[in-house]
Amino acid sequence: MKIRAILLAGATALAVTTPAMASDAVGWYLGLGAGWDTMELAHYNNPSSTPPVAIKLPYHDDVLGTAALGYKWGDSGFRTELELGYEQRGVVHQNFPAFGVSDTGGMQLGSAMFNAVYDIPLIWGITGSIGGGVGVGNLHNRIVLQDPLGTTGLNGLSFVKGVDTGFMWQGIAGISMPIADNMDLYADYRYRTTSNGARLASDIPGISPVHLKAPVENVGLFGVRWYFNPPEPAAPPPMMAPPPPPPPPPPPMPAAVKTFIVFFDFDKSNLTDKAQEVVSEAVKSAKTQGMVRVVVTGHTDTVGSDTYNQALSERRAQSVKDEMVREGLDGGSISIEGKSFHDPLVPTGPGVREPQNRRAVIDLGG
Repeated sequence: MKIRAILLAGATALAVTTPAMASDAVGWYLGLGAGWDTMELAHYNNPSSTPPVAIKLPYHDDVLGTAALGYKWGDSGFRTELELGYEQRGVVHQNFPAFGVSDTGGMQLGSAMFNAVYDIPLIWGITGSIGGGVGVGNLHNRIVLQDPLGTTGLNGLSFVKGVDTGFMWQGIAGISMPIADNMDLYADYRYRTTSNGARLASDIPGISPVHLKAPVENVGLFGVRWYFNPPEPAAPPPMMAPPPPPPPPPPPMPAAVKTFIVFFDFDKSNLTDKAQEVVSEAVKSAKTQGMVRVVVTGHTDTVGSDTYNQALSERRAQSVKDEMVREGLDGGSISIEGKSFHDPLVPTGPGVREPQNRRAVIDLGG
């Protein structure tokens, strides 16, 4: 009951004081532990001796200390370790009135065990463990009889004495929680027994060898495991590439060119009433749409020489520009040119008075 109470208290302390995280440490580790060790009654006997020996002796509870070098095999859950242990305990002092003696002394037990353990993730960062170990135990045992009155002749004689090495095994169950990236705190229950003490000597004539039945220990063990290589930090999430810059806005569409045609009388460059209406409409459109560039091109029919018609076409373009300026447009934004009869609206032969070719074309652009 004492061992169970100690383990329950230790488990509660682990759950309360340790942050809830899962240990990711793997690889080599060093374990150190200490705990309360209770041994069941020790059975000493030699049925063939004279007189026959059959006695059960209690031993005091004591402390078991352990040191382990182990390896945690990645994410498989398995751990293996080489564990060294040491304990010593005194025999409970007893009187044997029938023999007129009492006892004193004790035993020391050193162990070397190979353990295999499987770790099982539970909840709140707690890991359960189950496993076992096999190895050897080295037992030093001596129980001395005391007869202060000297009436028995047994005072100072060893009831049992000797050193014996034998097979040893243990069962393991426990829990653990990390207290740092590379350190675990654990609480284990150990059931240990050994075959040591099969042949112990005695100073009392006729009863050697004395056999010690495999002693059974119940241990509540607490300790830490320190991993040599802390877990690598989690890789940062991949950086998202910045979104590409938005494409530049498309260049503004050039304003559509709007065209007006002004017609002239034969061999004239002055504006008719109809021609003035067309010019006025062109000026109004230019102001409404914010046109900043105006081109006026003069044309003629094919009557007359090229030189004469070139001059006439330029005068016609100038007449339109003058009227547009008079109606409020900036003369600096208006350009003029003449093309004589080289760009007829209606193709004709030489010397033809074609009214459609006697014109000035107003182009309103942005």
